[in-house]
Amino acid sequence: MLAPVLLVTARFLQGIGLGGEWGGAVLLATEYAPPGKRGLYSAFPQLGPAVGFVLGNAMFLLLDATMSDETFRTVGWRIPFLASAVLLVVGYYIRMKIAETPVFQAAMERQERSRVPFVDLLRSQPKVLLLATLSFVLAHTLFYTVTTFALSYGTTTLRIDRTTMLLAAMLAVAVMGAATLYFAVRSDRVGRKRVCLASAVLAALWAFPLFWLINTRQPVLIALGMVGGLLCFAMLYGPMGAFLPELFRVRFRYSGASFAYSASGIVGGGISPLVATDLLARTGSTTAVSLYVIGIALVCLVSVALLRETKDADFTDGLRAQSPAR
Repeated sequence: MLAPVLLVTARFLQGIGLGGEWGGAVLLATEYAPPGKRGLYSAFPQLGPAVGFVLGNAMFLLLDATMSDETFRTVGWRIPFLASAVLLVVGYYIRMKIAETPVFQAAMERQERSRVPFVDLLRSQPKVLLLATLSFVLAHTLFYTVTTFALSYGTTTLRIDRTTMLLAAMLAVAVMGAATLYFAVRSDRVGRKRVCLASAVLAALWAFPLFWLINTRQPVLIALGMVGGLLCFAMLYGPMGAFLPELFRVRFRYSGASFAYSASGIVGGGISPLVATDLLARTGSTTAVSLYVIGIALVCLVSVALLRETKDADFTDGLRAQSPAR
């Protein structure tokens, strides 16, 4: 009984860390970015999932191939987790050394800092917060459908070799990383909304081909299905690094962006794989899962359509112009 309790506790602590870290990382990137390049700068924090997924699974595959099954189960699986402690040291060093952004410093000088940011956010921009959260659910749904549910479906239901599925997923995530950077930069040119709307439409169109290709049990086609799914993800995830912060005012931008990201993750990352598993168990087919993804894509499409374009919006709330120090 202690094992699941410890696992849930660890995941809860991980969530606290991620909830604070993601918003801070993209805000530092976007608020330091020169005009017209907020998408590009925000893309670098967005590369974390791709790099982490590939490195983590590559290490697991290497250890699994070089250790006996008994050794891997008792010792080997712990090594990647222990090795990640190096990243904690690096992250802590960066956080301690980096300076606050000029935008935030200007807000502090004008006493624009909020005492209770989330309460002020709910009072000032509740509609934006709701739409931003709903628009980002699709990103989490796509990522975990491909990297969690599809892996489980392929290995347990279709009896595909786990290494084959992992290699296909790693290839898809590697492509996703490059695409995240591309679409973030693209959003600087054509706008955040246009790229995000295209992602929602393509995700709905790819919901059925994703599983049709996996059902062939052919490694190349499995990889193609996963690559397509995560390209749709990257098309939404890339611009969102700049889009979410741009939607909120400086005084509660950190809270707004972080809440939208984390709350959407509860549905897309936490609930969606459970729903997909249940739908598969009830129907014995992935048709219902594809329809579920299409439903989430439609919610994203409507939510993004109702949000304003922010590519050329003033990101400082006029603070730089009004502050004598700047």
